[in-house]
Amino acid sequence: MGQAFKHILFWLLFLLLWNVHDLNYNLSFLENLRTNAIPFLLYAILVYANLYFLIPRFLLKRRLAAYMLFLGCSIILVTLASSQYLSFHFRDIHLSTSEFFLSLKGRIAVITEVIITLCLSMTLFLVDEWFKKERLIAEIRQEHSDLALGLLGNNQINPHLLFNSLNSIYTVMDKKITTEENSDHIFIKSDGMVIKVFVDDITHIETANDYVYINTTSRDRYLTLVSLSNMEAKLPEDKFIRVHRFYLVGVRHVKKIEGNLIHIGKTKIRISRALRKHVYESIIGDKLIER
Repeated sequence: MGQAFKHILFWLLFLLLWNVHDLNYNLSFLENLRTNAIPFLLYAILVYANLYFLIPRFLLKRRLAAYMLFLGCSIILVTLASSQYLSFHFRDIHLSTSEFFLSLKGRIAVITEVIITLCLSMTLFLVDEWFKKERLIAEIRQEHSDLALGLLGNNQINPHLLFNSLNSIYTVMDKKITTEENSDHIFIKSDGMVIKVFVDDITHIETANDYVYINTTSRDRYLTLVSLSNMEAKLPEDKFIRVHRFYLVGVRHVKKIEGNLIHIGKTKIRISRALRKHVYESIIGDKLIER
């Protein structure tokens, strides 16, 4: 089932149930549809802003306070806009209903609808993502099983050999999946605590005698007793690169390169002359567009 079809089906069912519910107050389905059109559009905008902007930008990066702040403000804005519209819509139809949507009870009713819509959409989104992950894992396992059977060819199959081969493949795959799931973070000792740091949040690492400073996107800075070489060995080599004997930088956080300087946010890091060619090739590669 295509992604666009799923979204269309969700909103059609949502709008249908919403209008059926409003038949308790107005028996005209089409009139309910006209009444709910603008609030429906506002709710949809909020849902997609939450799923495709607020969650990836803040929640998935563990910036919970910022996520809650922006989401809360968005909910309030949508509630106020919907209440104002509904009050205006019913002004010449039913005055008491118009006044209701401007009252505290009316706004509570609207904000309840907004929150229910958000919760329902997030639940379905997470369930869909879980099914995608499970389907991907199943496909990988099937591909490895087919490969093992293909390698056996038309030769006579020894049941014990087949069992051992499949078992070995499963073990390797299980370890790989576990490793991939755990490779998004590391643990370090700092200030007498063991702290979890997400790999993608690390902007750069710098030496400080026998210690290193780990700098992150949230501007947290951790001092830990470990060598820069050890950190380089533990972190994914496709995400980090040594640019100087004293610095290791996260490739995804490099904003620009100016001569022998790398810019990461407002921080400038010097590139070692011996590593300059390797740094340019690793970060820029064949993606430089020039005349």
